[in-house]
Amino acid sequence: MTLSDVKDGGQFVIKSVLATGEIRRRLIDMGFIRGAQGKVLREALLRDPIELQLKGYKVSVRRAEAKQIVIEDQAL
Repeated sequence: MTLSDVKDGGQFVIKSVLATGEIRRRLIDMGFIRGAQGKVLREALLRDPIELQLKGYKVSVRRAEAKQIVIEDQAL
């Protein structure tokens, strides 16, 4: 399951980042690392980008980048 599959209000734990190059480095710098817990706050009107809460701050990622982040879905 990837981060782009999580619905609004869903919680997750990151398993791995499949992105490569500059995108991978930026995602990791923003805290998208194995074991990090987060929550999907909301989607934009056209479903892109997605607003998340991760490590105590809010961040928005494009759906294309979210598809490259493998997660475990957590029950609320």
